[in-house]
This record gives sequence, structure tokens and C-alpha cells, in this order.
Amino acid sequence: MENRVLLVGNDINNATSDYSWENLLNDLIDYAKLEEIPSMENKPFPLFYEEIYLNSARRYRTPESRLKKYIAVKSRRLEPNEIHNLILELGIKNIMTTNYDLTFEEALIKDTKKVKNNGYIIESLYNLFRVNKVHNFNFWHIHGSESTPQSITLGYEHYGGYLQQMRNYVVTGTKSNYKKRKFEPIIFRLKENNINYESWIDFFFTKDIDIFGLNFDFVEMHLWWLLTYRARIKVTEKVEINNKIRYYYPKRFEEKSKHKLELFRANEVETIAIEMTGENRIDYYKKVIKHIKGIR
Repeated sequence: MENRVLLVGNDINNATSDYSWENLLNDLIDYAKLEEIPSMENKPFPLFYEEIYLNSARRYRTPESRLKKYIAVKSRRLEPNEIHNLILELGIKNIMTTNYDLTFEEALIKDTKKVKNNGYIIESLYNLFRVNKVHNFNFWHIHGSESTPQSITLGYEHYGGYLQQMRNYVVTGTKSNYKKRKFEPIIFRLKENNINYESWIDFFFTKDIDIFGLNFDFVEMHLWWLLTYRARIKVTEKVEINNKIRYYYPKRFEEKSKHKLELFRANEVETIAIEMTGENRIDYYKKVIKHIKGIR
């Protein structure tokens, strides 16, 4: 399992929690005390969040930090379930997650206040290097962590800045961005076999990645950009990349997700349909984990 990495999304929490992302957004709207309740329909989440923040800031001078702290507090109500434990039993050391909560860490150590960010570069806003080391596991919180509310990736401004940081790290090099070290473009580091895994981004070019529990919406522009850049340098043969990326999804959503699946395949991501009975997410994720375990 040394050459394997996981990318896990929030849907594993939905397997047992009755508190959904929509519940959180509705609570955030109430907390922001907006005069008019905005509609979520047809709005990309990062822009919908900007609508909440901007209207609250105009009316009450609400600092964004207060909204993020509120979301962090709400994230703490989530608890690890059977799926978290089964994922850990796979023995895959590096687990990337888009989740803000510390449920993986809590499955291993009850007092999550003892969990610290061990990133090579300590960030307060972005999450290229953010990693919590617990026992033999590295948990990469790529969308931020409840323990550092400002790092929680929400609005378009944050997504845009994050993508800029990622592109520097991957394409142009970081130059003087960090006092601790200058990172050369990823192509140079791959050619020189100089990948030290200080950032979760390195895995996308070197390790086999299994992705599940993640809707992978197009608002995740930084992740789609990363897949596209990887596919581009493969097709232009600028550097040899041999790792595999696999995306798991419920088979019953195949037709509805056709457009997304086509884009995955164009970007050399293998798509794997798994049967899901009704809303039984526990059973579905057990099947996903069994499939991952069977890959050699």
C-alpha cells in the first residue's frame, strides 16, 4: 500500500450523520442574519457563500473570520463512523480529504486538541502543505481544517487565491514565496527525482490515488485544473508520469454524471461504478473499500 493514496470527500459523513451540507448552509444564513433569505438554486457554492458573506458584511460589518469560526464549530459535531475505521484498516498511510472535520483523527485519538498541523510550511490561509500526523497516518486537509478556521476554503476569492498558490507550486516555481525553501516547477523535480512529499499535490504526479465520497463538482476548479495540467504534460511527453487515478461513483448516477465521467476519462482518470442500494451509504462504501483492497 506504500504507493497508494486516498482522496476522501464529505459523503462518508453522510452515511450516518443527519446534518447535511445544506443544513450547514441554512444555519449559516440564519447566523448571518440576512434581511432576505437567498436562494441556493443554480448558484455555485463559492459564489453563494460570497453572497452570504457580502450581504452580512454590508449590513453588520461581519468579519469573515466569524463566519468561518461558526462553520468550524458546526464541523465539530461530526463523529467518526464505521466507514472511517474501515478506511484506516486499509493501512494506506496518506489520506487526503476535503473535509474540515477531524473525524479521521478522532477515530485514532479521542482528544483532537492534541492534533497539530505538521506541514512543512505552516499556513494560516491556504492548504498546500497542511497535514496532521497521527500515529502512522498523514491526514492532508486540502480544503482546510476546523482547527484553523481561516484555512477553510469557501468563497471564490479563497478558491482563486488557492489556485494561484497551487499553480506557482506546480508550474512556475515558488521563487521567494516561502522563507523556508524555494520549490522548482514540478516537471524539473520529477525529472530530477526530487519529490519529497512536502505537499499533497505531489501525490497527483507520483502515487496511485483512489477518490471516493467526493462529488467533484466543477466549482472545485483547483482540483480540475490539477487533473488537466497532469494530463497535458503527459500528452506532450514533457515528463513520464505512470501513476493511476481512480474515481468511484454510484452506478445509478451513471447517466446523470455522463458529462463529468467523460471529462475524467479525457484527463486519464479511471472511473469505477459501484452498485448502491437505495440510500445505504454504509453498504456502498464497504463495496468501494473492498474494491480498493482487491487492487494489487
